[in-house]
This record gives sequence, C-alpha cells and structure tokens, in this order.
Amino acid sequence: MNTNILLTQKSSKENDEEINLRGEEEKLTDDKEVFQKRRIWSLQIGAAISASLLRLGFGAAQYWTSPALPHLKNENSEFPLTSDEASWVASLLSFGSVIGYLLYPQFIDRIGRKYTMLLFAIPQIISWILIFFAKNVSYLYIARFLGGLGYGASYVVQIIYVGEISDKNIRGMLIILAKTSFATGALITVTLGAFLSYEKMNLILLFMPLFFILTFSFMPESPYFYLKHSRDEDALKSLSKLRGIENKNLLELTIAEMKQDLVNNTVSKNHSLRKLFGKKRHRRAFLIALVAILGVIFSGAFTVVSFTQEIVSFCGFSLEPKYTTIIITSLVLISSILISPLPDYFGRKILILSYGLIGALSSAMVGLIFFLKFYHQVDISSISWIPLIALAINNIASTVGLYGMSVILSSELFPVEVKSSAVSLLYVANDSLLFLFKLGFQRSVDTFGIYGVFWIFAVLNFLLPLVTFSIMPETKGKTLEEVQKLIGR
Repeated sequence: MNTNILLTQKSSKENDEEINLRGEEEKLTDDKEVFQKRRIWSLQIGAAISASLLRLGFGAAQYWTSPALPHLKNENSEFPLTSDEASWVASLLSFGSVIGYLLYPQFIDRIGRKYTMLLFAIPQIISWILIFFAKNVSYLYIARFLGGLGYGASYVVQIIYVGEISDKNIRGMLIILAKTSFATGALITVTLGAFLSYEKMNLILLFMPLFFILTFSFMPESPYFYLKHSRDEDALKSLSKLRGIENKNLLELTIAEMKQDLVNNTVSKNHSLRKLFGKKRHRRAFLIALVAILGVIFSGAFTVVSFTQEIVSFCGFSLEPKYTTIIITSLVLISSILISPLPDYFGRKILILSYGLIGALSSAMVGLIFFLKFYHQVDISSISWIPLIALAINNIASTVGLYGMSVILSSELFPVEVKSSAVSLLYVANDSLLFLFKLGFQRSVDTFGIYGVFWIFAVLNFLLPLVTFSIMPETKGKTLEEVQKLIGR
C-alpha cells in the first residue's frame, strides 16, 4: 500500500516536472519566435529608414529656399539675387524632378532598385556641393536642377523598394515613416537656417545623401528585381535575409507567389498607356485624380513653402521670421501624423471639401490682413499673429490634407493594369505645374500684390476641391473592385 502511494507520488512529481519542462520549452519557443520576428522586422525597418533618408533630403531641398533666399537676396550676399533669379532658384528643383520621373524607369529594372537609388544619390551630392561652393547664380541653377533630378527619381524608387521588401504587418508603419521623413527634412532645414550660418547649413545638408550612401550600401536588393532577371538563387538569399525564412520549402513557395505577381503585373502593364485613355472609367479616374492634384497645386501651399520666411516677414510679428517658420513647419510635421487616420473615419469626399474650405478661408484671411497693411496702410501690429496662424492652417490643410487625399485617390482609383502609367503622368503634371507656379510667384506678387495672390489662391483653393467632391465617388471602405464599379457608372 505504502509502495503504491510512493509510486503514485513519484509519478505525479515526474508529471509535474514534465509539464514544467514543456511550459519552459514553449516559453523559450515563444521567446525565440518573438526575438526572430523582431530581428526580421529590425532589418526591414533599418532598410526602410535608410531609404527614407532620400525623402528626408527631398524635404530639405524643397524647403531650403525658405531660409536661403533671404540670405541670397540680401545685399551682403556674395552675389545678391534679383527677384527673378530667386524665382528660378526656387522653381528649378521641380523642373529637375520632372526629368527624374522620366529617367528612373530606364534604370530600375536594369540595375535594380538599390543601385538606382544609389546612382541618383550622386546628383544630390553634386547639388549640395555646388550650392556650398557657389560663386554666382549659375551654380545655383545647375545645383537645383540636379537636386530635383536626383530626388525626383529616388522618390518614386524608394516607394517601390519599401513596398517590395516590407512585411504586410509593418508596411503601413513604414509608409507613415516615409511620409513623415519629408516633413522632418523640412523642419531640419528651417531649424538649421535659423540657428546656423548659410554656409554651415549647406555643409550639414550635404551629409544627408552621403549618410544615405554609407548606410544603404549594406542593405539588400529587392527579391522582385532578381526574379525579373531569373536570378532565383539571389532572390532566395535576399528573401531569406529580409524575412528571416530558412525553410527552403517555405522560401520556394513565397518565391512562387512573387513570380505570379510579376507575371500578372507584366501582363497588366502591356499597352497600359493606351488602356488608360482607351476606357471611359479609366479616363474618369484620371480626371478625378488630376483635379485633386490641381487643387493642391492651385492652393499655392507648395509654392508658399519655398518663400515662407519672406512671406512671414510681411506680417511684422515680434518673433523673427526664421523662428516663426520653425513653428509652422513643426505644426505641419505633427499634423501629418495626427490626421493620417481621418480618411478611414470620415471618408474621402467630406475631407476633400473640408480641407478645401479651410484652406480657402485661411488664404482669404492672410490676404485680408496683408490688404489692410499694404493697401490701406493700417497698423496691424496688434493682430500680426493672425496671418501666421492662418498660414499654418493653410499649410496643414493643403500640403498635408489635400495632398494626402490626392495620394489616396491615386492609389485607389486605378486598376493595376493602368496604375503605373497614371501615377507617372500625375507626378509629371504635379511638378511641371509646381515649376511654373514657383517661377511666376514673384512676378504675380509684383502684379497683384501679396494680398491679391493669396485671394487668388483662396478662390482656387475652394473651387477645385469642390469640383473634385462633385465628380468623385466615395471610396471609403470599398474594395478596389467596388471602386472600379462606382467609377464605371
């Protein structure tokens, strides 16, 4: 009897130990999986952060004119610029971007996503070097064109690269990272311009593309590029490194799925430009997306950012323009994160109309205050803060709100077979118009007055989003197939 009890107790103890061991083993397995997942994601996040340095640089290049032009137009400058020369310096970045959008397709499938981005980092470096050593305005013209070319081409390739290397569970986060990188680059530039000399600012900005090359050179190529060239072994290695997959069967299964995607995309891209304008629903989708982009351009917001510090100086606010510009740019960066979820809560249509109305009212307010100051010679010192707040609101509503909505529409309205051609044409149209707007901004101010320019922006800032609202379908909560049915009606 006692023996049976002892045996039972021993058996129970062994079972408890076995259960504990299994629990420890399961815990170790879970910990190992968590560690593995974090290790995998850390590589993808690292590659995305490194690639996003291009977006950071693009934001810096776009906003560089805000602190730079007041210095360059000053009589103490080594070569003082005229208003027309300043307009060319501001606008040539957009012209270079157009060329970049047209050039990158010639390289992305020949030398790969990675080496295309590294290649186009070279004109970026040359651009900042020319700016740093500029002896006359011609240096700046060449520099801004080359900068636009390099950043414009890299901008699109970076989007493709991050989309191809990222796991579906963190792709959204990496897209937000890329989105905020541009605004972060803008904030860095206006901050450097406020606290450092013009020369030191340019020297630090030169290190952005250099740091990109230093870090991105060690990042893996997209497996999709290798598969396009039938380099399956390289694709397996790249995928294994990026996804942390060591099981050969699972690797081959994932590669097979990627190959099918490539086949579908190759078939869909054949004659895509002809398909874009050959079907009524595609033409309607392109019209909606184009009007949405025109709403952003004609709001004047992206033109104003090139001359923000000069415009802020018109307000006569007690805080120096260079510091006020930092505050405005910081608000844009914060809002770009905070309002990102709104389209999925309120829908696309109502937000486009709301952003347009808010942008129009804020532009009209800026125009009214400047009209009182410059036309009626009214002392606005007691209310000089009003146009600053209105400028900030306008910047957020247009460069973050309306621009963000135009990007969403571009991604949702087009089916796969025409999306690439449609988005490329929209990018070209966007920067072509930006080039013309920036080039003509100073002359418009001379002709209509700064208040007149803002009133024109106010009218267009309301009318074009209103047109977009009236011709677009609501795409919130709709699948891409459902969106196509709505457009085809």
